[in-house]
Amino acid sequence: MNAVKSLLLAISVTFTVAASAQNFQQNQNRLPEIGTAGGAIMSIDRERLIGDFYMRQIRATAPLISDPALDEYIADMGNRMVRHADGVRFPFSFFWINNNDINAFAFLGGHVGVHTGLILEAQNESELAAVIGHEIAHVTQRHMVRNIEQQSQNSGLTLASVLGALLLGIANPELGSAALTATMAGNQQSVINYTRLYEQEADRVGMTILSNAGFDPRGAPNFFGRLADRYRYSTKMPEMLMTHPVTESRIADTRARAQMLPHPNSPPSLKFALAKARVQARYGGVDADTFRRRLDVSR
Repeated sequence: MNAVKSLLLAISVTFTVAASAQNFQQNQNRLPEIGTAGGAIMSIDRERLIGDFYMRQIRATAPLISDPALDEYIADMGNRMVRHADGVRFPFSFFWINNNDINAFAFLGGHVGVHTGLILEAQNESELAAVIGHEIAHVTQRHMVRNIEQQSQNSGLTLASVLGALLLGIANPELGSAALTATMAGNQQSVINYTRLYEQEADRVGMTILSNAGFDPRGAPNFFGRLADRYRYSTKMPEMLMTHPVTESRIADTRARAQMLPHPNSPPSLKFALAKARVQARYGGVDADTFRRRLDVSR
């Protein structure tokens, strides 16, 4: 009950913030930010404000991991890629969610969440980095803000209604999906089309970031291609494939792009191996005997 009250309060505050943003925009006779995607509906400062608010709600409701070793690893990797990204307008923050689903997500203000299931699935550091680079690209390209702007222009939706659905999605994916679907009723094809465009753009920008940061860009097609092959006929898809639909043309595009980018000849990452082993031992639901047997086999 307390969680529900907190969520309702969060949505109420979000509505207030969003409505204030819209009123401010309507009452000001000035040009939008030149060269900033989505600047007409949400400024960079406003995006950071709402993103920080979302992050407080996640800390209060989601199973975040507080592990100094893992936190340092994901922050170092994430910021290594951010340093090679264009369009970075604010500091990024990276955090772990104790969830065995294969997924990662990003939202307003440069916050990137990584499920523990993702590193358990990744076979090497470049595969993990490929997914994180993809999420960084979503932020630097302001895809969430641009999508909100597009939907509000196409169907008269309010910024508050879309933000409320997104906040629900962070706290409860099923409720959030239902709310967002209801909010955007009558305009689904536009949503699908823009999602495809954003995913393609995030793939291309993310792979460039990946390569510039010294990772193997083939990590992207290898990871997504393996997931697509494994779950092609499955009735239960991993969350990664539901939130990032993978088509044959998309995989082919990432493979072709990977061939055009440099392939660094770097040894396997010890830090990645240690981080993955730590997640397996402490958060992967593996008993001690099984974990020891895995270590013996890998030696």
